[in-house]
Amino acid sequence: METAVNKLEAMFQKAESDLDYIEHKLEFELVKILPQNASSKNNPVKLLEIAKVIKSRYRDLSAEADQIAAEQRESMDFIRSQLATTLQVLHKLQEQSDLKFPPLTEEEQAAIQNILKFEVSVDASPSESSEDACAESTKPIAADEGPEFEPISGKMFKSVPQDVRLTVKLPDLNTFYRQLFDHFKKNKDCTPLSVLKMNKLNMKVTEAKIKTLKTLEVIQLDKKGHVRLSL
Repeated sequence: METAVNKLEAMFQKAESDLDYIEHKLEFELVKILPQNASSKNNPVKLLEIAKVIKSRYRDLSAEADQIAAEQRESMDFIRSQLATTLQVLHKLQEQSDLKFPPLTEEEQAAIQNILKFEVSVDASPSESSEDACAESTKPIAADEGPEFEPISGKMFKSVPQDVRLTVKLPDLNTFYRQLFDHFKKNKDCTPLSVLKMNKLNMKVTEAKIKTLKTLEVIQLDKKGHVRLSL
């Protein structure tokens, strides 16, 4: 056994020696081809080694950048969700108590708009009634009128670009879609909903969900970013 191990070790040493010889021979031949005044930085072997290192570092940086971008999108969706929840809590607090909240200032509305990425009307405030404005002028339609609700299938969901639906889960998306469907189908000629209005109606709205449904062409957005069904 010891003899076999020694032979194997000798074979590896010879192979390593042969590789070293080939490497030195290659470098020697390249030096002869290059001009005598050529600097070491122009050595093709060294340049190839540097190129490999750069490519490796670039791949690592690209992977890190993709991860950071995904975490940023997830963080922004979480912030928007928390803001929406806060607005709902303020609204319910006013409804259940004698507290009165002043209307939102233009600066506050601009801040909300910047975070939610959708238009907020100038007179919007947590003290607005959650009753649907268009419900007073319309009558509920029969349950058997119009198309029935069809949830988003897994195949449809996967057809949306991953960077759009990255932070969205299909069950949550269908819950939000069902809320929109029920709201618009219960009232004829209902005006588009703002994000603030959807929050007051306890809809679990996020920018990612809206973008996903818009990509699937089941909803439409007006110039202010207000939502209505495409049906």
